[in-house]
Amino acid sequence: MGGLIQELIQTTNDMPIKNYTTSIAEEKTVAEIQMLLAVKGAKTIQIEYDEKARPTAVSFIIVIQGIPIPFQLPCNFEGVYKAMVKEYAQWQARNRFERNPESKNQARRIAWRIVKDWVAAQMALVEAEQATLAQVFLPYAMVNGNSRLTMYDRFLEQVSSQKALPESVA
Repeated sequence: MGGLIQELIQTTNDMPIKNYTTSIAEEKTVAEIQMLLAVKGAKTIQIEYDEKARPTAVSFIIVIQGIPIPFQLPCNFEGVYKAMVKEYAQWQARNRFERNPESKNQARRIAWRIVKDWVAAQMALVEAEQATLAQVFLPYAMVNGNSRLTMYDRFLEQVSSQKALPESVA
């Protein structure tokens, strides 16, 4: 049994990033995310853009027990880009990759596809009645409406200020 687990771990470590070869435009993927959210009850969906008019996050509202709750799904392109850079063991190949302007565009396409796949997986949990929409998106709920603070950010603040989880949780 230990050999099988080691083999699975090694296989997972050797796998490229999910959606590594995608050529699907990020705008198309964002539209697919919007549709997934709308079908499951998001009341308002908004796309946030950077200074180059590229999508950076999807914000939406879900009504929970009669109260509209804002959520925001960011897309961490830089994290995907860093992971892609790590794939290049030889510095020459890594250097070529980093100098290629298309590399960052590919990281953006990959990052959005990963977000879309994650949203689709969450919707499968909702459809199978294993979780509610609010449960799967709770870490992305926005605290205080317009602030950029999420429930996850608030959780981290609490944990770091206490240096541990509260007694009632542990």
